Amino acid sequence: MDIFIGLDLGTTNAKAGAYNAAGQLLAYASMAYVTDYPAAGLAEQRPADWKTALTHAFQQVVIQLGEQQRQIRAIGVSAHGPNLILTDNKGQALIDTVPIWQDERCVAQGKRLIQEVGSDWVGLGMPLSGFPARLLWAIENQAEIARKATYALDAKAYLIQWLTGIIATEPSSGPGRETWWEPGFEAMGWPIERLAPVLPSDLTVGPLKPEIAAAFGLKQRVPVVMGLNDGACAVLACGASQPGDVIITLATNGVFRLALDKPLKPDDCLKHALFCYPLVESVWVAGGQTKCGASALQWITQLSGASTDDTFEKMLAEAHETAPGSEDVLFLPYLAGRGAPQSDPNATGVFCGLRLSASRGALTRAVLEGVTFALRDIYSCFQVFGYSMRRIFLLGGGGKSMLWQQIIADIFGLPTTYYDADSALGAAIAAALATGAYSNSERAVQVMTSPLTQSEPDPETSAMYEQVYSNFRRLRETLYPHTMTAIQGDY
Repeated sequence: MDIFIGLDLGTTNAKAGAYNAAGQLLAYASMAYVTDYPAAGLAEQRPADWKTALTHAFQQVVIQLGEQQRQIRAIGVSAHGPNLILTDNKGQALIDTVPIWQDERCVAQGKRLIQEVGSDWVGLGMPLSGFPARLLWAIENQAEIARKATYALDAKAYLIQWLTGIIATEPSSGPGRETWWEPGFEAMGWPIERLAPVLPSDLTVGPLKPEIAAAFGLKQRVPVVMGLNDGACAVLACGASQPGDVIITLATNGVFRLALDKPLKPDDCLKHALFCYPLVESVWVAGGQTKCGASALQWITQLSGASTDDTFEKMLAEAHETAPGSEDVLFLPYLAGRGAPQSDPNATGVFCGLRLSASRGALTRAVLEGVTFALRDIYSCFQVFGYSMRRIFLLGGGGKSMLWQQIIADIFGLPTTYYDADSALGAAIAAALATGAYSNSERAVQVMTSPLTQSEPDPETSAMYEQVYSNFRRLRETLYPHTMTAIQGDY
C-alpha cells in the first residue's frame, strides 16, 4: 500500500495527514502557532514556530503509522501566502517575525508599483499586498536586512529549502502565475536570481534532508513534492478540478472560488478585490472573500446569549423552522467591513426589516442568507466576465449545517456537496499525482475525495430567493453605493 503525506502550513496551525491512494485517512496530527497583531493592519508569525509545529505534527503521524511509515511514497507541501521571508544564502530567516498574507503594511508600495510599473503582478492575495509589494516595503523599511539578504522567499520556498536544502517555489505560492514579474523586480533593483526558481507544482523537488528525516522519525529520506498554496490544496481536497467548479468555504471568512480555463485580468482582480492563481493542468482558480462568514453566525449566537452547544443547535433549529426570506428581515454581513467584489473597510453590518414580531429564528436565518448573498455578489463579477457555474463544493465548519448548505443550494440554484476535508488532503493528492499514482487530477480527486452530504436546489425556493436577493442588492446599493475605498485609493 502506497501512503502519501500532506504537510500543510495553514494560517493558524500546521497539519500533517497520511492517506492511502484511495484517500483514506490513516493518521493525522496538528499543532497551532501564534499570530501577532502588533497594530491595525499588521499580522506576523515566526518561521521558527512553523518548523516546530510541522515537525511535531509529522512526528505524531509517524508514530500513528508505526511500521507503515516505510510505505510512504511522497510528501506534498501546502503553505499559506503571499508572505515574505528574507534569508541568507542557506535559506535561514534573517528576522524572527515575518508578515503573513493578512498583513497590509505594504499597501502604499503596492499602489506605487501599479502607478510606476503596472498591475501585471496583481492576483495572489489581497490586490495591493502581493509578494512584489511586500518586497518593496522591506527594501524601503528594512534596508539593512534587505541588503544582507541573499534571497527573498515566500513561505512555500522557505519550507521547501528547510525540508530538502533546495530553494524553489511553485506558481500558486510564489508569483501567483507561471513566472516572476520581472519588470517590477527590475524596477525595485532586486535581481530575479535572488528569488526562488519557479518549478511545476507536480514536480518532485528532492528527498528530505537526512537531519529532517531523522527529526520527523522517519527511517528513510522520502521524496518531497512542490505542491500548491493552501487555498489550491483545499480546492483539490473537496474534489474540484475542472472549469466551472465552485468552491465555497464557510470559515471565519466566507471564500468564493471558481475554477477557470484561463486567468483573470490583473485589472479585474484589482478593481474587484479578487485573487487568481494557477491550480493544475492549465486550470486556474479565482475568487474573493467576504470578511465575515461563519463568524457572523457566531456573532448572532453570542449576541443572543447562547453559551452552550445545545442553545446554538436550538437557534439553528429555529432558523430552520423560519420560512425562506426570514420574515422579510435582511442582513448585510459587513461586521468587519466589506470584502469582494467592492471592498469597503468602513461598511458595517445591518439588519433591515425588523418588527416586534421578528423572531430569533428569523434573525438567525437572515444571517445565513445574508452571508450567502454576499458570496453571490462575488459570483456576479464572474457572470459579467462571462463565466458560468456547474456545481458547488462546500468546505469549512459553517458548511456542516444542513440548513446553510440548503440555503446555498437554493440561492445559487445549483447542487451543493459538503466535504469534511482540508489542505493536508489536497497536498497528499498533489503528491499522488507527482508519483504517477493517477494520470490526471480529475481522476485523482474522484478517487481520493469523499463527499459527506449533498443538497439539491428547490426550484420554487430558488425563484423566491431571486426577489430576496434583489432586495438585498437594493439595500446594499442604497447604503454603500459602489464604494471602492480600499481598492482604488488615489490612482
